[in-house]
Amino acid sequence: MVLVAAASLGLFLVLYFLLIRVTAVSEAITSVTARVTGVALAGVGAGVTVKGPVLQMGSLQFVVIPDCTPLGPIMLLTGAILAFPAPVGSKLIGILLGALLLSSLNLLRVINLVYVARLAPQWLDMAHLVIWQSVMILAGIVFWMVWISWVGKTSRAAS
Repeated sequence: MVLVAAASLGLFLVLYFLLIRVTAVSEAITSVTARVTGVALAGVGAGVTVKGPVLQMGSLQFVVIPDCTPLGPIMLLTGAILAFPAPVGSKLIGILLGALLLSSLNLLRVINLVYVARLAPQWLDMAHLVIWQSVMILAGIVFWMVWISWVGKTSRAAS
């Protein structure tokens, strides 16, 4: 079981690194992340322009790179969910809800980092590399554990 989990996680991690090396995939995911972030920022009244993966707010230019997208955490969560013995339907629900959670959290992350860069640039590295990286990792782990608990409860209820 441990080998299956390790193989599944490893496979999805390798797949992630291969995907971000494909220029078309990398450009698409970074541009979509920037565009969605730009729409959200404009929705709260921020004067933002988006060109490809670049967010521009006044003199601040923020470039979205593949690590700024939810793709990596979603791929790892997918590997963890697929490695767990559960019905296919439960796995699909877990992957879809987990992707929605991690995508939403990543949107909040990028918006927050844009504002930190603009208002308190001395805290950007701490916010980016320590706080938000930890939050994304913990969110994926906590979601996976909640999903496992839910799968166990639905399996017991069905029997």
